[in-house]
Amino acid sequence: MNLRHTVCTDAGVYDFDADFLDADFKHVILAQGCGTLPLYLRAERAKRGRLQRAQRVTTWQLAAAYQAALEGPPRRTTYALIADRAARIENHCMARVEEQARYKEEHGGLDLIHREAGSGMWLKPRYQHIVVDEAQDLSASHWRMLRAMVSKGPNDIFLVGDAHQRIYSHHVVLGRLGIETRGRASRRLTLNYRTTHQILTSAHGLVDGESFDDLDAGSDDLRGYRSILMGLAPQFWRAPDGQTEMRAVATLVRERHDQYGTPYSAMAISVPDRAAASQMAFALASEPFNIPVTELTKDGPRSPEGVRIGTMHGFKGLEFQRVFLTGISDGQVPHQRIDAYEFTQPERHRQELQRARSLLFVAATRARDELVITWNGRASRFLPEDADRAAFSATELLTQDGPPSGSAAA
Repeated sequence: MNLRHTVCTDAGVYDFDADFLDADFKHVILAQGCGTLPLYLRAERAKRGRLQRAQRVTTWQLAAAYQAALEGPPRRTTYALIADRAARIENHCMARVEEQARYKEEHGGLDLIHREAGSGMWLKPRYQHIVVDEAQDLSASHWRMLRAMVSKGPNDIFLVGDAHQRIYSHHVVLGRLGIETRGRASRRLTLNYRTTHQILTSAHGLVDGESFDDLDAGSDDLRGYRSILMGLAPQFWRAPDGQTEMRAVATLVRERHDQYGTPYSAMAISVPDRAAASQMAFALASEPFNIPVTELTKDGPRSPEGVRIGTMHGFKGLEFQRVFLTGISDGQVPHQRIDAYEFTQPERHRQELQRARSLLFVAATRARDELVITWNGRASRFLPEDADRAAFSATELLTQDGPPSGSAAA
C-alpha cells in the first residue's frame, strides 16, 4: 500500500485512496484482463462502483505507474500479479493442448508421436479433476488458472464455498469464467457439524437481512442451515472502557480453566487489531491472572500452550472449544473509516459493511461449545438491537465474589 501512496503523491492525485486503487487493479484490471486503456474503459464494474470516463483514465494511469514502479529497481511483485501470471501460463498451455487435439481430429484421430515428441512433451491437461475448498476466497485470476488446468467435462471441478464467509473482496461470476455450477451441478450443504445450534443461530443473526451471491449470478441465504448439536447460549458482556473489558475477559477465561477444566489452549480470543492483541496478552499474563498466552499467526499459534490471541482474520479455518470475540464495539466493528464511503462511494460502503459482517460471522462460528462476545462503550450495530441492555456487566463481574458468569461445563 505504501507504494500506491507514493505513486499517487508523485502523480499529484489524491481523489482515490490506496485501498480503492488496489481493489480496482485486482478485481477489474487483472480480473478482466484489461491490458489496454480501451479494454479498461469498457470493463464491467459490477459491485465496484461507477466511475466517469475521466476517472477511469486517471485510475488506469495510476495502475500503469504502479506496475512500472514494481518493475524497479528493485524489482518487486505482488500475489495478485503472480496469480495473473500463473493464469496466463496455464491458459497458454491449455491452448496448445486444444490445438493439438484439433490437429489430431483433423488427421483421423491417430496418435501423433512424431509431433508430440518433437514438442518435447506429451500435450495433455495438467489434471483430470480439481477439488477446491473455500471457493469464496479465490479471485478471478485463480479461477482462470484452475479452469485452464483441467479439460471441461463431467466432474472436472468440484468446489465448496460459502459467500457468507467471504472476507476478501473477490466477487466473481463463475459462469463467465467457464465454470458451470447451475442446475443439477450445484447442491446446498445445510448441516453444520462444528458448532452448536445456539451458536449457529446467534451467528445467523449477524448476517441476517444481507443479500449474498451464490458464487455465480444467483443469490443464496442460510435458510435450512442447521446444527444437531446443543450447548450453551452465547454470552454478551459490556464494559465502560477497554481496560475493564480486558480484565473481565481474563476473569472469564480463568474461571473456565479453573472451575470447568477447559485447557487454556482450547480457548481463543479475537481482538480488533495487532495492537489490541499485545494489550490483551499483557492483561492476561499480568497479575493477578497469570494466564499463559500465545499469538495466532498465519502459520498457527506460536506455542502449543496458552490461550490463543489473534485478529478475526487469523481465526479463519480454525476451531476452538471456547471463543471470546472482544472489542465488538461501535466504531470498531465495523470500523468507523467505512462510514466515510457512505455518500461518496455507496457501493463500496455496502461491500465493506458486508465484508465486516462476514468476518464477524466467520469468527463466531469458530466456536465449538461456547461463544462470548464483549465490547466497551456502545455495542456494534451488527449485534442485536437490545445487546447493550441485555448484556452482563463487566464492572459487576469484577466487583462481585464467586463465579459470576453463569457458564457451565462443556
